[in-house]
Amino acid sequence: MKKAIELMSYEDYKSLLIEGPQADYYLGRWDYYKEVIEIIKRENVKNTVELGPGYMPIVKNGDVILNPLDDPFGKPNESDSKEYVFDATITPWPIADKTYDMFIALQVWEHLDGKQTRAFREVMRIAKKAILSFPYHWDGGIIDRPSHRAHRDIDMDLIRDWTLGIEPKLTIEIGRTGSEFSKGPRMICYWDFND
Repeated sequence: MKKAIELMSYEDYKSLLIEGPQADYYLGRWDYYKEVIEIIKRENVKNTVELGPGYMPIVKNGDVILNPLDDPFGKPNESDSKEYVFDATITPWPIADKTYDMFIALQVWEHLDGKQTRAFREVMRIAKKAILSFPYHWDGGIIDRPSHRAHRDIDMDLIRDWTLGIEPKLTIEIGRTGSEFSKGPRMICYWDFND
């Protein structure tokens, strides 16, 4: 029997700032991590899968989907959970229907190279609920490289396009958390596909 889910704590988050090789990347992220954690607590889910979790998934003992390419933001340091390694832009995903109570993808959806709607169909197939967070109204600043262009000009109309026009049950806007490009506002969206 699988044990109860274990959520990232504030102490876990602080360890990413101190010990993590990408500490600057995590600065300011607790503001939206804590909102995602509260949704997961309220929904009382039993199992989760997270796409592109970085060095620590939000659900520390949840399953993860990792990019087969080298990811500069890493993969979980420690995991005894299931790791799927595949390109999320290629469908179908190698996961059975409704395997998970909750699918999580934080600040990764914009990197799916125009395949967001295909991927969202897979999310609806494999999970009963989903939480996605997006960069929201980022202007991109002066840096013009592909990783930054993917974050620009994301608004609710684009999010609706990416998510098949299915309205989220809940949206939470998180304000800017710093002056750097990657610290712009974020939009958290939560869907319950059972409704």
